[in-house]
Amino acid sequence: MLSQTFSLPDAPPPAAGYSPVVRRGPLLAISGQVPFLPGRLEGPVPGFREQARTVFGYLVQLLETAGAGVPDVLVVRIYLAREQDFPVMNEVFDEVFGEVRPARTTVWVDLPGGLLIEADVLAVPGS
Repeated sequence: MLSQTFSLPDAPPPAAGYSPVVRRGPLLAISGQVPFLPGRLEGPVPGFREQARTVFGYLVQLLETAGAGVPDVLVVRIYLAREQDFPVMNEVFDEVFGEVRPARTTVWVDLPGGLLIEADVLAVPGS
């Protein structure tokens, strides 16, 4: 089965050998998104709330580029640099997902260069 790949038109290319979005059969996988400044491999956007909104905004844009939307999300994996940001992340998550309740994993990791959050998504478009 062949895969389709997608990216945002104004997004910088991936920093390594991967695709931002891959669709294979009914599954859509979106690679980890970080809060770099829009259109550049630099940043990050200042402040945790802004970083979280940027990351989730990129995920929504990539879903839409691949013909999907928030209701199609099956799993969200979130990586936080600081445990103290968990409550704010939940607020932003609820802004984006509302009543959609995908499965979710949140872990604390060492993110480089001032990044405070990264997230990726698995979706099933049209589900």
